[in-house]
Amino acid sequence: MSLYADEDIALAPSGAPEVDLLPTSRQAAHIPTDPLQALAAALTCPAESPAQAEALIAAGTRFEEHPDKLPELCAQLLPMVVDGGESLLRSWTLDMVSLAVGRSSLRGEIKLAVAQSSLDALNRLLGSNSVTTIRAVIPIFSTIHPILFRLLATSRPPQPIYDAYMSSKARILTFALDPNAQPRSAGIRAAAWKFVQKVLIAGTRAAAADPRLQKQAPSEPSVAMITRDSPLSVQELEEEANLLRTQLVTQMYSVDDPAILHPIINTVPLLCKARPTLAPLLVGSLTSWTPAALEASGRQPMHIRSVEKTLRMVINHLTRHPPLAAFIAQLNEALVRQKQRMEVAFVSEQTARKARKAVLPAQAQVLGKHPGEAESSAQAAKRARYEVQAGTMEGRGVVFDVSTFPIEAVIDVVMEGLQVVSSEDLQRAFENARRALFEGRPDAAHVLALALGTGSGVKEEEEEEVLNPLEMEMDDEELMPEREEELAEEPITFAELELPPPEPLDAGDKEGVMRELLERIWASGADLAGLPEIPKDGIKLAVQPKEMWMLLLARMSTRSPEARRKALSSFIAEDFAARSKFASLWLNEEWFNDKRNGSAQFQPNLDAVLRAYLPKLDSKDKSLSAFVATLPEVPPSVIDMLETLCEESERSIVGFLALRDLIDARPPVRAQALRVLLQLCTFPNRKIRVLAISSVRRWVPGSSMSPTIIKYALGVLRRLVKQSPSPVEGEDTEMAEETKEATESGVGEVVDSKFLGEVNKDTVQQHVELAFALSRRQQDLLNDIFQLYPKMEPEIQDAVDDLFEPLIQSLGPTEKLLSILREFPQGAEKLALRVVTVLSAGGASPVLLGLLKGLMAERDLDPRFIIPIIGELDKGEIERQIPRIVSLLGTGEGRDVVRTAFASVLQKMTPADLLVALHAEETGRKATIEAIGICFSMTTVFRSDVLATVMSRIADLPSLPVVFLRTIIQAVTTYKSLVPFVANNVLPKLVAKKIWTTPQLWDGFVRLAKLIAPASFGVLLQLPKEWLRDVVDRQPALKAGLKGFLASKPQAKSALVEVGLAFDFRLACACAGPLGLS
Repeated sequence: MSLYADEDIALAPSGAPEVDLLPTSRQAAHIPTDPLQALAAALTCPAESPAQAEALIAAGTRFEEHPDKLPELCAQLLPMVVDGGESLLRSWTLDMVSLAVGRSSLRGEIKLAVAQSSLDALNRLLGSNSVTTIRAVIPIFSTIHPILFRLLATSRPPQPIYDAYMSSKARILTFALDPNAQPRSAGIRAAAWKFVQKVLIAGTRAAAADPRLQKQAPSEPSVAMITRDSPLSVQELEEEANLLRTQLVTQMYSVDDPAILHPIINTVPLLCKARPTLAPLLVGSLTSWTPAALEASGRQPMHIRSVEKTLRMVINHLTRHPPLAAFIAQLNEALVRQKQRMEVAFVSEQTARKARKAVLPAQAQVLGKHPGEAESSAQAAKRARYEVQAGTMEGRGVVFDVSTFPIEAVIDVVMEGLQVVSSEDLQRAFENARRALFEGRPDAAHVLALALGTGSGVKEEEEEEVLNPLEMEMDDEELMPEREEELAEEPITFAELELPPPEPLDAGDKEGVMRELLERIWASGADLAGLPEIPKDGIKLAVQPKEMWMLLLARMSTRSPEARRKALSSFIAEDFAARSKFASLWLNEEWFNDKRNGSAQFQPNLDAVLRAYLPKLDSKDKSLSAFVATLPEVPPSVIDMLETLCEESERSIVGFLALRDLIDARPPVRAQALRVLLQLCTFPNRKIRVLAISSVRRWVPGSSMSPTIIKYALGVLRRLVKQSPSPVEGEDTEMAEETKEATESGVGEVVDSKFLGEVNKDTVQQHVELAFALSRRQQDLLNDIFQLYPKMEPEIQDAVDDLFEPLIQSLGPTEKLLSILREFPQGAEKLALRVVTVLSAGGASPVLLGLLKGLMAERDLDPRFIIPIIGELDKGEIERQIPRIVSLLGTGEGRDVVRTAFASVLQKMTPADLLVALHAEETGRKATIEAIGICFSMTTVFRSDVLATVMSRIADLPSLPVVFLRTIIQAVTTYKSLVPFVANNVLPKLVAKKIWTTPQLWDGFVRLAKLIAPASFGVLLQLPKEWLRDVVDRQPALKAGLKGFLASKPQAKSALVEVGLAFDFRLACACAGPLGLS
């Protein structure tokens, strides 16, 4: 059970496996948003398992949201499910095909392509023996028939399509018209008649319409659109339509199965609307229809009434269709006749029902005595129901009149029954029957007297039969002897009779009489179990006749000593489920006796019963709640016991159900019970807390308890608000008052709970879950949550953010939530950011995207708001937002956030574009360097060729970024293969831009020249003499390399002389020595 699912608590069925009632947001299964991924997840589940069924349903939902994926699915999956037996995957695939060609928003040409590609597989499935499969395939053919007919009528498609179309049509028409078609199924025939409707419309020409509408394409195809190139024959189709029209009317009058008759009648309205030429025949058939075939086949009146109702709805529908105005009088007359017919049928049914009740034999008049251990009325009734007295033919089964059955069937049943009875049992039954006849017992079967040789004895017994006056009807007075009539006419007088006063009994005798009386009542109570119950529509009785012993025993117990009451409490607790009715009667009597005599026995005995019973209570017990509901008064001690029961993890659900029913049905204890239940909503154990929250949320909104529950939830939530410090002595009084008023107006009343302690990150969940769960039903609470959030400590806010996420996942982008995002208060940015992140997890909706764009334009939002939607922006907007994203690198988790943002940005920008944009340095040099480092860490994206492009593009910029040389150094350090490219393509451009004029860039240039030497020597010799000298001064290690580079060149001496002119005297001397210059 989840806090944010529309579920109610209930007892698990007996024997059901234990399940985890408390899934957290991390445990909740995530359904992929991509339909194909959702299908792949479903296929990984165990085949034919409940998990796979649920996963397929979820995948179907995804395909409904993305119907463009359906054609690909149908083409690949449908051929795979043709072979083999019935399966979940086959049923689901057929549902998706039906969705693709019917309810989806796909264009007509795509539906036609799906129909053509699926036709062969559907035709093969139509030939299977699976009733479920055929019933699913026929509606698909009804949907694609107009599409295929239009294709065949206006063109000449490949021959296999025509053959499959004709084969499938013949197969489905056989199902509709041939009652012996295999497999035989009323469901298949009913579905086939919908297809017959489509074929009949296509085979009938449309009536002449308004000439202005002739150029419009008709909604339903007909033979009128068949061209010369079509493989269809107009004559054959019209003959087929005439045959189907005749069969439709014939079947309407001859079919005796309501399941088939319903769809036949329902085809009439559309046929009359689409083809008005058929209206006279169909309307006449409807108005003349009678349930003669149904009555002749012996259908139940209920089935006949359902067909009559369908007929009535169809006729009423036709009367409201203006083009059929000419038939209104005929249709209204049919409605009047049908009303009279249904009234006559109702009277006949009532008469037959009364007659059946009158001839039912009196049951359970002769009951067997079963002394011994006392048992409850339910147990005794169950035992008596299965008792049969041998040889008397008196059972406890269903009573019916066998004379209404065919004699052949009765004989067959009797002979089959006799074959399984041994000869000894049969002989014993005959002897018992003879004895019963001779003794004149009322259960004797007199029809057997002649066969058993006791005919004369029975006749004498019948002649000397003595009438029982208690069983006589009014007309039996004629059978009384005439002498009794004469005596009855004589006046009768009574003398005064005065009974003597009873002799008083001592205490011992009274106790003995009472004990004997109670034992007799208890011992004979089981004999009443066979008494019939008073019908529910009869007199309302609190105690049924067969339970009268309970009432007598309960009333006697209220006059008994305290010891007997304790014994009763123990007896009830031993099997409370079976004896709860007796306990209720006894305690009601105790309560009434207390009110009358001023005693105080009700509450102590009630507490004693519950104290003895609750420790033995089972977690699936259903009797406690029903028992508490029957109490005349619910003392506070009962609420306390239920609270204790709710705090037990294994059996808590029984206590919650009892408390919930008390709150619903008992206003006097509602306040106390609701207070207990609300406090349990903050219980430390989460399982108990969730059950409590699930119990109270059913009253929000729309009940009288709703304001109390909401007030309590907000009061508990306000405990998380940091308390303002007490005013320091000497502080400005006016400022302190303003602070107090602001606190009171923004926080409100704080509610405490005995289960809540110090506020810290570990107890936040106890404080927020009730308010969050109620927000699922009363979204106005979201305003209060956002108002209170800025007043919480940062540690508490972090915990609230995590717990708020499941609520947002269950709500989705509701209008209220989006409204709050537009105007969330200052300080609630972090909570709003979490909402945006959750809502955009599967892709930001257009509404959310527009909302965030507006917020970025109106408010100075945290850059994190851009991250969830960065992939939905265009390239220009992304480039404007990159500096804000890079600014996050100064925070704790900034590096991971920026890396995620870059991954999203690369869906709309090339890696080179991103790296070039980062060199704008709008957010500071340190953040830019770190952002560039993140790009270099993504080696699979930022390869050497990408870096070469970036360096070339930046080198061509009018103004070089300061970090550019650092990027080049990092690139050649990471990819050594880039050294020639940098030396030959990048460094010459830098020299041409007089890089020495920018000191920071010049420093990087010098370090780069040393790093890639000797590849950089050629570029260094292009520098002016003073800057070349500066390079050699900064990097003395380059001297030897430069000399060697020059020495290896032709005409080295002249070059050295020229170079020596560029060097100062110290450098020239240093170079001349090794080279031997003089």
